[in-house]
Amino acid sequence: MAAGWAGLPNDLLDLIAKRVKVMEDYIAFRGVCTSWRMASPKDNFNVISPQFPLLMLPQKDDDYREFYSLSKGKVSRKLYLPEAKGRECFPSHQVGWLLTQSFDGENVNLLNPFSRTQIRLPNQFALIDEDEELIEQEEYNYIRNAILSANPSFTSDYVLVIAYNTDVNHLAFWRPGDINWNKFRIGHRVGGVSDMIYFKGQFYLVTWSGALGIIDFQGPNSVPESNVIYLNDDKKLFRQHSTQFYLVDVNDALLLVVRFGRRRSNASRALETVKFELYELDVVKGNMKEINNLGDSTIFVGCNGGTSIDSTKFTGVIKPNHIYFTDDWFDKNYHLECGGGKDMGCYNLEDGNIESFYPELSLSHICPPTWVIPSL
Repeated sequence: MAAGWAGLPNDLLDLIAKRVKVMEDYIAFRGVCTSWRMASPKDNFNVISPQFPLLMLPQKDDDYREFYSLSKGKVSRKLYLPEAKGRECFPSHQVGWLLTQSFDGENVNLLNPFSRTQIRLPNQFALIDEDEELIEQEEYNYIRNAILSANPSFTSDYVLVIAYNTDVNHLAFWRPGDINWNKFRIGHRVGGVSDMIYFKGQFYLVTWSGALGIIDFQGPNSVPESNVIYLNDDKKLFRQHSTQFYLVDVNDALLLVVRFGRRRSNASRALETVKFELYELDVVKGNMKEINNLGDSTIFVGCNGGTSIDSTKFTGVIKPNHIYFTDDWFDKNYHLECGGGKDMGCYNLEDGNIESFYPELSLSHICPPTWVIPSL
């Protein structure tokens, strides 16, 4: 870069940096040169401020990953990220980190895709019982959900909870310093885990059979305490085929987002999304109250869960009362020749219409396009 720009006074750079409100732009600002990075430390950015996700695209033939920006309507970042090559990636939507696992299961890591900071985790073989036989697909995608309680960029006091083996409620947790996974279960015959979220200081999960699990870690060395309630499913949502269930925090209310799919009529028979329904959950009684309007809120869902933001903070960028979704039929579309990634769109809760937000087709067997919250 030109010497004049690199030599701007520190007080001016500090003033400019404090006016940057979008994490994506702040990361770009810090990457210009050394003097700009020094003028924009992590602590200067309000990490509590709402951020809209970037769409992380599948790998191509090199070690780079592209990130598509809704605000710019184009690929805004191309990052050197060999740590994600050939790996399945699970975004922890609330903090911006990924859990990555290699095809052979030997390497499982936490990864910040923007700083390339990586934290080594125990491999997945420690989770598999000796008498358990897995088919090829299960060997690769054995870990299916991963949620962090806090951002590892800012604290070492966090818990990672994973769900594995989707047919049953196998769970495990890990804290910094742990040598291995700490396996545990909740309830009895509650079914496999569909989604998890960290909400108001506790982990919540919903299973395919309609159980809501609540997991609480009281202290740094404690084992988790858990409770299970069964949702009052009057509409029998959990008995329907081709559905996905997500837990999303919207304005401090816990919502169950139900995604309905159908088989395409073409030769691929791939699943495509046709509609969504929303329910506010009573986590004490298990009641489900259907809601039809998000107001100014917008939901993003896809691999490993979802998040919500206030659209008024990004006027003209995202649409209120909409759900932006990426392909999340991995298990059901595993057989597709080119992989998953086609089922993406923007669902209007008012009229049920689905529009496109990404102009191209980006497919992968390993890691289809997925939402990632920018993180320092």
